[in-house]
Amino acid sequence: MKWDIYIGAVLVLAIGIVALVYGNWIGHALIGITDLVLMIYVLATGAMLRGRIKKASGNIFDLHKRGGIYLGAFILGLFIYGLWLRLQHGEPILLSIHGKLGLIIVVIALLQVIPSLLLKNRAKYRRIHRILGYSLGLILIIDATWGLYEGVTSGTKSLVLLHSISGGLVVLTLAWIILEILYPTEKSLQRARVASYASAFLLTAGCWIAGGYNYLKDYGSQVKPVILAGPTPWVHEIIMEMKEHIFVFLPIIAFALSLTMYKLDRDAFLADVKSRRALLLIASLALFLVLLMFIMGAVISNTGNIEMET
Repeated sequence: MKWDIYIGAVLVLAIGIVALVYGNWIGHALIGITDLVLMIYVLATGAMLRGRIKKASGNIFDLHKRGGIYLGAFILGLFIYGLWLRLQHGEPILLSIHGKLGLIIVVIALLQVIPSLLLKNRAKYRRIHRILGYSLGLILIIDATWGLYEGVTSGTKSLVLLHSISGGLVVLTLAWIILEILYPTEKSLQRARVASYASAFLLTAGCWIAGGYNYLKDYGSQVKPVILAGPTPWVHEIIMEMKEHIFVFLPIIAFALSLTMYKLDRDAFLADVKSRRALLLIASLALFLVLLMFIMGAVISNTGNIEMET
């Protein structure tokens, strides 16, 4: 247990080093990405403990406990770092939705970690622990995507925020599908189907429709000309052009994945390794493209925001 505390302290120290190197929202975002990775790891090991997905090798309880401690340390450090950034820029604390969600995340994380370390009989707390854990994952995804676009667009475009949050939730659903494929149980196909339906809907409604409407209404007439006239026209000519082509095909990939999940038989899913491998490749491709879209969107939005202010 002492080693867990020491490693958690080292992780918090690492946040301090990042804060010194990146004294802006970029450092905050880098730590937030680490939070998301740790969160997926903790959710996966927790699902293994409950038997929702097939157990991997090793002491899963120990891995889940340590992952939870590290995640809690990063969440606390990230929140303190965010407050520090606000104070550095003379901005009000905890008035934004991003800040309020961050406070909620810290409270949930503390309610997860502290009772787990102090209670000897965790049986009565497990249900609450599980509900809080899933809630933490969902709120963390929403807050991370909200914060990303608040950083690059000054939080003024509601459609861009909707577009971003939908993409963040798609990342969560695709990671869920990948875990179900990698560690299949009797109910894995059923849960993977639900996740695939959710990803197809979010990509269509949040990413395709909201993102496309924003492109036609605002970006094409206001942001695009400014970027092309500025010192970095390649941001539109290369990055946005690439993003547009991925934008066309990504929902099609998601629908193909969900349709395959719907048609696939449970016994075939469990027995046919080649079918699962093919599904894994499709889901991994979709996840890679969504993450790539996030990076390109951040670059484009930040460039447009800078150029329009100058």
